[in-house]
Amino acid sequence: MKNNLNDKKLKNSIISIKPFVYTIPSISSVSIRFLVLLVLQVAMLFFTKSFNAVFVVLAAFLGAAVTSVINYFLEKKELYNVMNILIQGLFIGLLLPENYPVVTVFFISFLTLFVSRCIVFKSVNTWLNVPAIAVIIAWLIGFRYFPNFDVSSDILNFKNISAYLIQNGNFKIYSFDTPVTNFINEKIFSLFSVSIPEGFVSLICDTGSAIPAFRFNLLTIISSIIIFSDNAFSGVIPTLFLITYLLLVKLFGSFFFGGIINQGDMILSLMTGGTLFCVTFLIQWYGTSLITFGGKVLLGLISGILAFIIMGCGTSPIGMAYTVLITNICCMMLRVIEERKNENATAKLISKISITKGGQR
Repeated sequence: MKNNLNDKKLKNSIISIKPFVYTIPSISSVSIRFLVLLVLQVAMLFFTKSFNAVFVVLAAFLGAAVTSVINYFLEKKELYNVMNILIQGLFIGLLLPENYPVVTVFFISFLTLFVSRCIVFKSVNTWLNVPAIAVIIAWLIGFRYFPNFDVSSDILNFKNISAYLIQNGNFKIYSFDTPVTNFINEKIFSLFSVSIPEGFVSLICDTGSAIPAFRFNLLTIISSIIIFSDNAFSGVIPTLFLITYLLLVKLFGSFFFGGIINQGDMILSLMTGGTLFCVTFLIQWYGTSLITFGGKVLLGLISGILAFIIMGCGTSPIGMAYTVLITNICCMMLRVIEERKNENATAKLISKISITKGGQR
């Protein structure tokens, strides 16, 4: 009778097939999220009829797709590995100019990803950011296809460089800009007795850059909120990167070129050169970050300083790729220090436990 009762209880019990609670989302779920957010960037290219840019992105994506097929048959790894190769292909395409030859884009994407995933790293975790390497290779091969700096030394001592560039037609002003700007000034900024000039709303929504990743800043900001909202990636490095970089731009952006201190244009440096895109998607890709909080703080500060040295006040067509790559190298060196500290701490703990057990005997 007792055994029958126990059997009945066992049959009525519900045993979860997922007994563990995860504090962060899986790589697969993060990969799907990245794909969706990047597809939205491509959709905006369709919406704005930037078909040349679409072809460049598709060429890079096709190169990644070929790599993913080869990698799957060679390594027989999980689906998320394939998705991450495709994501990196989209990164490459979005970071290249729309007038770059599509055949060259295909081979750059294919060869860099193939060498990375099938020969060198063979994993989603790489200590160097492969899309950044691909973009730098594309720059070295065909730098003439990349746009020039919009900022020259002649205007770096101006107080509001972005407003000057907008007025001179460097950035397109869209038809929705005036009503939206008037609404924001009347309903929000009037409370603080300030206002924004026409053109800034257009700059936030679409810079019109030849490089797709530099264009849709508002969409990238929304993407960053989605990515960092559930601890998929730490927000420490991107936050400190932006604070450090923008603070240096504000304090010294004009000072070194004949201007006065504290008049650098933070908006220009934030909205151009792919700053937001690379901070959101590239700066701490798998394998290019640190574990400890102190390490992340230090890496964020270093990357912000590097960005100021390399990109200055913004509008650089290639500066963020170099910033990401050099940050990866710094991360590798800091990781060696981090691991040595962990090993020393572990050795001390083991020694302490051994002494305690020996004393108890």
